[in-house]
Amino acid sequence: MRALTVEEIKRITFGAIRIETCGEGLCFSRFTAKQTDVWASLDDAFVNRAASATGIRMDFYTNSQTLAMTVGHSGKYDVYINGLMREQYDLQGGGGFTLSLNDPLQNPLADKRVTVYFPCHTDAVLTSVMLDEGATVEPHTYDLKMLMIGDSITQGWETQFDSLSYAWRVARHFNADILNQGVGGAYYCEDTFDQLPFDPDVVTVAYGTNDFGHYHTLEELREHTKKHLSLVSQSYAKKRIFVITPIWRGRREGKPMGRFEDCRAVIAEEAEALGLTVIDGLCLVPPMPVFFSDAYLHPNDCGMSLYAENLIIALEKYL
Repeated sequence: MRALTVEEIKRITFGAIRIETCGEGLCFSRFTAKQTDVWASLDDAFVNRAASATGIRMDFYTNSQTLAMTVGHSGKYDVYINGLMREQYDLQGGGGFTLSLNDPLQNPLADKRVTVYFPCHTDAVLTSVMLDEGATVEPHTYDLKMLMIGDSITQGWETQFDSLSYAWRVARHFNADILNQGVGGAYYCEDTFDQLPFDPDVVTVAYGTNDFGHYHTLEELREHTKKHLSLVSQSYAKKRIFVITPIWRGRREGKPMGRFEDCRAVIAEEAEALGLTVIDGLCLVPPMPVFFSDAYLHPNDCGMSLYAENLIIALEKYL
Protein backbone atom coordinates (compact mmCIF):
# COMPACT_ATOMS: atom_id res chain seq x y z
CA MET A 1 0.00 0.00 0.00
CA ARG A 2 1.04 3.59 -0.42
CA ALA A 3 0.34 6.59 1.81
CA LEU A 4 -1.51 9.51 0.24
CA THR A 5 0.41 12.76 0.20
CA VAL A 6 -0.76 15.81 2.12
CA GLU A 7 -1.89 17.39 -1.13
CA GLU A 8 -3.86 14.31 -2.12
CA ILE A 9 -5.61 14.26 1.26
CA LYS A 10 -6.44 17.95 0.98
CA ARG A 11 -7.90 17.44 -2.50
CA ILE A 12 -10.39 14.81 -1.29
CA THR A 13 -11.26 16.48 2.04
CA PHE A 14 -14.36 18.68 2.34
CA GLY A 15 -15.97 20.66 5.15
CA ALA A 16 -12.73 22.13 6.53
CA ILE A 17 -11.69 25.69 5.81
CA ARG A 18 -8.26 25.14 7.33
CA ILE A 19 -6.10 22.03 7.01
CA GLU A 20 -2.74 22.34 8.70
CA THR A 21 0.18 20.12 9.57
CA CYS A 22 0.42 19.78 13.33
CA GLY A 23 2.80 17.85 15.55
CA GLU A 24 0.97 14.54 15.12
CA GLY A 25 -0.27 14.77 11.54
CA LEU A 26 -2.94 16.75 9.71
CA CYS A 27 -5.36 18.89 11.73
CA PHE A 28 -8.69 20.23 10.44
CA SER A 29 -10.80 23.25 11.33
CA ARG A 30 -14.24 24.39 10.20
CA PHE A 31 -13.84 27.90 11.66
CA THR A 32 -11.61 30.84 10.85
CA ALA A 33 -8.93 31.82 13.34
CA LYS A 34 -11.06 34.83 14.34
CA GLN A 35 -14.10 32.64 15.04
CA THR A 36 -12.01 30.17 17.03
CA ASP A 37 -10.74 33.00 19.22
CA VAL A 38 -14.23 34.38 19.76
CA TRP A 39 -15.65 30.99 20.77
CA ALA A 40 -12.81 30.57 23.28
CA SER A 41 -13.47 34.03 24.73
CA LEU A 42 -17.16 33.32 25.27
CA ASP A 43 -16.86 30.08 27.24
CA ASP A 44 -14.13 27.52 27.89
CA ALA A 45 -16.60 24.78 26.93
CA PHE A 46 -16.78 26.15 23.40
CA VAL A 47 -13.09 25.48 22.75
CA ASN A 48 -13.40 21.72 22.27
CA ARG A 49 -16.85 21.94 20.72
CA ALA A 50 -15.69 24.38 18.05
CA ALA A 51 -12.62 22.21 17.47
CA SER A 52 -14.73 19.13 16.68
CA ALA A 53 -14.55 17.81 13.13
CA THR A 54 -18.28 17.66 12.46
CA GLY A 55 -19.09 18.18 8.79
CA ILE A 56 -15.58 17.22 7.69
CA ARG A 57 -15.09 14.17 5.50
CA MET A 58 -12.94 12.57 2.85
CA ASP A 59 -15.08 11.83 -0.21
CA PHE A 60 -13.49 10.21 -3.25
CA TYR A 61 -13.59 7.63 -6.00
CA THR A 62 -10.99 4.90 -6.19
CA ASN A 63 -10.27 1.51 -7.70
CA SER A 64 -8.31 0.51 -4.61
CA GLN A 65 -9.47 -2.69 -2.94
CA THR A 66 -8.33 -1.51 0.49
CA LEU A 67 -8.44 1.62 2.63
CA ALA A 68 -6.27 2.02 5.73
CA MET A 69 -6.12 4.96 8.14
CA THR A 70 -4.39 5.91 11.35
CA VAL A 71 -5.31 8.81 13.62
CA GLY A 72 -3.61 10.88 16.28
CA HIS A 73 -6.64 11.59 18.49
CA SER A 74 -9.56 9.47 19.64
CA GLY A 75 -12.85 9.67 17.77
CA LYS A 76 -15.53 7.85 15.77
CA TYR A 77 -15.21 7.50 12.00
CA ASP A 78 -18.12 6.30 9.86
CA VAL A 79 -17.10 4.79 6.51
CA TYR A 80 -19.50 4.55 3.55
CA ILE A 81 -19.01 2.66 0.29
CA ASN A 82 -21.21 3.78 -2.61
CA GLY A 83 -23.49 5.69 -0.25
CA LEU A 84 -24.05 2.85 2.22
CA MET A 85 -22.58 2.84 5.72
CA ARG A 86 -20.25 -0.11 6.04
CA GLU A 87 -18.35 0.37 9.28
CA GLN A 88 -18.03 2.65 12.28
CA TYR A 89 -14.62 2.75 13.91
CA ASP A 90 -14.30 4.12 17.45
CA LEU A 91 -10.57 4.79 17.35
CA GLN A 92 -8.14 5.63 20.10
CA GLY A 93 -5.28 8.04 19.55
CA GLY A 94 -2.58 6.19 17.67
CA GLY A 95 -5.07 3.62 16.41
CA GLY A 96 -6.41 2.92 12.96
CA PHE A 97 -8.25 0.49 10.72
CA THR A 98 -7.92 -1.45 7.48
CA LEU A 99 -11.09 -2.01 5.45
CA SER A 100 -11.62 -4.11 2.33
CA LEU A 101 -13.62 -2.01 -0.14
CA ASN A 102 -15.96 -4.82 -1.19
CA ASP A 103 -19.71 -5.04 -1.57
CA PRO A 104 -21.81 -6.11 1.45
CA LEU A 105 -21.31 -9.78 0.51
CA GLN A 106 -17.55 -9.24 0.32
CA ASN A 107 -17.40 -9.45 -3.46
CA PRO A 108 -14.78 -7.17 -5.06
CA LEU A 109 -15.90 -3.81 -6.45
CA ALA A 110 -14.23 -1.96 -9.30
CA ASP A 111 -14.46 1.83 -9.10
CA LYS A 112 -16.35 2.92 -6.03
CA ARG A 113 -17.14 6.03 -3.99
CA VAL A 114 -15.67 6.04 -0.48
CA THR A 115 -16.75 8.56 2.15
CA VAL A 116 -15.10 8.80 5.56
CA TYR A 117 -17.07 10.96 8.01
CA PHE A 118 -14.93 12.56 10.71
CA PRO A 119 -16.10 12.72 14.36
CA CYS A 120 -18.68 15.32 15.36
CA HIS A 121 -17.88 15.18 19.09
CA THR A 122 -14.07 15.46 18.95
CA ASP A 123 -11.37 16.94 16.79
CA ALA A 124 -9.66 14.93 14.05
CA VAL A 125 -5.95 14.34 13.45
CA LEU A 126 -4.94 12.09 10.56
CA THR A 127 -1.52 10.50 10.67
CA SER A 128 -1.89 8.38 7.52
CA VAL A 129 -4.31 7.46 4.75
CA MET A 130 -3.33 4.52 2.56
CA LEU A 131 -4.65 2.89 -0.63
CA ASP A 132 -3.37 0.07 -2.79
CA GLU A 133 -0.18 0.76 -4.69
CA GLY A 134 -1.06 2.41 -8.02
CA ALA A 135 -4.71 2.99 -7.11
CA THR A 136 -6.56 5.98 -8.53
CA VAL A 137 -8.11 8.63 -6.28
CA GLU A 138 -10.46 11.39 -7.45
CA PRO A 139 -12.60 13.77 -5.36
CA HIS A 140 -16.39 13.56 -5.39
CA THR A 141 -18.26 16.36 -7.20
CA TYR A 142 -21.17 18.06 -5.40
CA ASP A 143 -24.21 19.80 -6.85
CA LEU A 144 -24.30 22.72 -4.40
CA LYS A 145 -22.73 24.14 -1.28
CA MET A 146 -24.48 24.59 2.07
CA LEU A 147 -23.38 26.52 5.15
CA MET A 148 -25.09 25.24 8.30
CA ILE A 149 -24.90 27.52 11.34
CA GLY A 150 -26.32 26.40 14.66
CA ASP A 151 -25.97 24.82 18.08
CA SER A 152 -25.42 21.28 19.35
CA ILE A 153 -28.31 19.88 17.32
CA THR A 154 -26.66 21.08 14.10
CA GLN A 155 -23.31 19.82 15.38
CA GLY A 156 -24.87 16.37 15.81
CA TRP A 157 -24.58 16.16 19.58
CA GLU A 158 -25.34 12.81 21.21
CA THR A 159 -25.81 10.94 17.93
CA GLN A 160 -24.73 7.30 18.06
CA PHE A 161 -23.64 7.44 14.43
CA ASP A 162 -22.23 10.85 13.62
CA SER A 163 -23.07 10.48 9.93
CA LEU A 164 -26.78 10.13 10.80
CA SER A 165 -27.24 13.66 12.13
CA TYR A 166 -29.89 15.78 10.42
CA ALA A 167 -27.18 17.89 8.80
CA TRP A 168 -25.52 14.89 7.15
CA ARG A 169 -28.83 13.40 6.01
CA VAL A 170 -29.84 16.69 4.38
CA ALA A 171 -26.42 17.05 2.79
CA ARG A 172 -26.57 13.59 1.24
CA HIS A 173 -30.09 14.17 -0.08
CA PHE A 174 -29.06 17.32 -1.94
CA ASN A 175 -25.57 16.05 -2.83
CA ALA A 176 -24.30 19.12 -1.00
CA ASP A 177 -20.82 20.07 0.09
CA ILE A 178 -21.56 21.34 3.59
CA LEU A 179 -19.62 23.48 6.00
CA ASN A 180 -21.12 22.66 9.40
CA GLN A 181 -20.60 25.46 11.92
CA GLY A 182 -22.75 23.98 14.67
CA VAL A 183 -21.39 24.40 18.21
CA GLY A 184 -22.88 22.79 21.30
CA GLY A 185 -24.36 25.43 23.61
CA ALA A 186 -24.18 28.21 21.00
CA TYR A 187 -26.65 31.05 20.62
CA TYR A 188 -27.19 34.15 18.50
CA CYS A 189 -23.98 36.15 18.96
CA GLU A 190 -22.88 38.43 16.16
CA ASP A 191 -19.23 38.27 17.22
CA THR A 192 -19.02 34.62 16.13
CA PHE A 193 -19.74 35.55 12.51
CA ASP A 194 -16.90 35.97 10.04
CA GLN A 195 -16.31 36.12 6.29
CA LEU A 196 -15.45 32.62 5.13
CA PRO A 197 -13.35 31.13 2.34
CA PHE A 198 -16.46 29.15 1.40
CA ASP A 199 -19.13 30.39 -1.01
CA PRO A 200 -22.41 28.62 -0.18
CA ASP A 201 -25.50 28.47 -2.37
CA VAL A 202 -27.68 27.79 0.68
CA VAL A 203 -27.36 28.94 4.31
CA THR A 204 -29.31 27.54 7.26
CA VAL A 205 -29.31 29.13 10.71
CA ALA A 206 -30.69 27.12 13.64
CA TYR A 207 -30.17 28.82 17.00
CA GLY A 208 -32.64 29.57 19.76
CA THR A 209 -32.97 26.80 22.31
CA ASN A 210 -29.82 27.96 24.15
CA ASP A 211 -30.78 31.64 23.74
CA PHE A 212 -33.87 30.76 25.77
CA GLY A 213 -31.65 30.18 28.80
CA HIS A 214 -28.71 32.45 27.95
CA TYR A 215 -30.44 35.79 27.44
CA HIS A 216 -32.46 37.22 30.29
CA THR A 217 -35.02 39.20 28.30
CA LEU A 218 -36.72 39.00 24.93
CA GLU A 219 -35.26 42.41 24.13
CA GLU A 220 -31.73 41.05 24.57
CA LEU A 221 -32.56 38.12 22.34
CA ARG A 222 -34.08 40.37 19.71
CA GLU A 223 -31.02 42.63 19.64
CA HIS A 224 -28.53 39.81 19.11
CA THR A 225 -30.75 37.90 16.71
CA LYS A 226 -31.17 40.99 14.56
CA LYS A 227 -27.44 41.78 14.53
CA HIS A 228 -26.41 38.21 13.80
CA LEU A 229 -28.97 37.59 11.08
CA SER A 230 -28.19 40.98 9.52
CA LEU A 231 -24.57 39.93 9.06
CA VAL A 232 -25.69 36.65 7.50
CA SER A 233 -28.14 38.47 5.24
CA GLN A 234 -25.60 41.07 4.11
CA SER A 235 -22.85 38.54 3.44
CA TYR A 236 -25.07 36.12 1.54
CA ALA A 237 -27.53 38.57 0.02
CA LYS A 238 -27.83 36.66 -3.26
CA LYS A 239 -28.07 33.25 -1.60
CA ARG A 240 -31.02 31.30 -0.29
CA ILE A 241 -31.09 31.74 3.52
CA PHE A 242 -33.29 29.69 5.84
CA VAL A 243 -33.82 30.38 9.53
CA ILE A 244 -35.01 27.35 11.49
CA THR A 245 -36.81 28.28 14.67
CA PRO A 246 -36.16 26.10 17.76
CA ILE A 247 -37.58 22.59 17.71
CA TRP A 248 -39.70 21.26 20.58
CA ARG A 249 -38.00 20.94 23.92
CA GLY A 250 -39.07 19.90 27.40
CA ARG A 251 -37.98 21.75 30.55
CA ARG A 252 -39.37 25.08 29.40
CA GLU A 253 -40.03 26.43 32.88
CA GLY A 254 -37.98 28.75 35.04
CA LYS A 255 -36.17 30.68 32.34
CA PRO A 256 -35.74 34.42 33.01
CA MET A 257 -36.75 35.28 29.44
CA GLY A 258 -40.27 33.94 29.97
CA ARG A 259 -42.07 31.66 27.56
CA PHE A 260 -40.36 29.45 25.00
CA GLU A 261 -43.00 30.30 22.41
CA ASP A 262 -42.15 34.01 22.76
CA CYS A 263 -38.48 33.21 22.18
CA ARG A 264 -39.41 31.36 18.99
CA ALA A 265 -41.64 34.22 17.85
CA VAL A 266 -38.86 36.82 18.26
CA ILE A 267 -36.51 34.80 16.06
CA ALA A 268 -39.16 34.36 13.37
CA GLU A 269 -40.05 38.05 13.44
CA GLU A 270 -36.45 39.20 13.02
CA ALA A 271 -35.80 36.71 10.23
CA GLU A 272 -38.95 37.73 8.35
CA ALA A 273 -38.09 41.42 8.76
CA LEU A 274 -34.85 40.74 6.85
CA GLY A 275 -36.67 38.85 4.12
CA LEU A 276 -35.27 35.46 5.15
CA THR A 277 -37.21 32.21 4.80
CA VAL A 278 -38.44 30.87 8.14
CA ILE A 279 -38.90 27.15 8.76
CA ASP A 280 -40.97 26.26 11.82
CA GLY A 281 -38.90 23.94 14.01
CA LEU A 282 -42.03 22.62 15.72
CA CYS A 283 -42.88 20.84 12.46
CA LEU A 284 -39.60 18.91 12.33
CA VAL A 285 -39.34 16.59 15.36
CA PRO A 286 -42.34 15.09 17.21
CA PRO A 287 -42.84 16.48 20.75
CA MET A 288 -42.20 13.06 22.27
CA PRO A 289 -39.31 12.29 24.66
CA VAL A 290 -38.72 8.94 22.95
CA PHE A 291 -37.18 10.79 19.98
CA PHE A 292 -34.63 12.56 22.18
CA SER A 293 -31.46 11.05 23.63
CA ASP A 294 -31.90 13.02 26.85
CA ALA A 295 -35.72 12.96 26.61
CA TYR A 296 -36.04 16.74 26.29
CA LEU A 297 -33.46 18.51 24.08
CA HIS A 298 -31.15 16.55 21.74
CA PRO A 299 -32.78 14.36 19.07
CA ASN A 300 -31.47 10.80 19.01
CA ASP A 301 -30.67 9.05 15.72
CA CYS A 302 -34.37 8.35 15.12
CA GLY A 303 -35.29 11.94 15.98
CA MET A 304 -32.55 13.18 13.66
CA SER A 305 -34.04 11.05 10.89
CA LEU A 306 -37.42 12.74 11.29
CA TYR A 307 -35.79 16.17 11.57
CA ALA A 308 -33.99 15.59 8.27
CA GLU A 309 -37.02 14.08 6.52
CA ASN A 310 -39.22 17.04 7.38
CA LEU A 311 -36.53 19.64 6.76
CA ILE A 312 -35.88 18.18 3.30
CA ILE A 313 -39.58 18.51 2.49
CA ALA A 314 -39.48 22.15 3.57
CA LEU A 315 -36.28 22.93 1.67
CA GLU A 316 -37.41 21.24 -1.54
CA LYS A 317 -40.11 23.89 -1.95
CA TYR A 318 -37.32 26.39 -2.63
CA LEU A 319 -34.32 24.40 -3.92
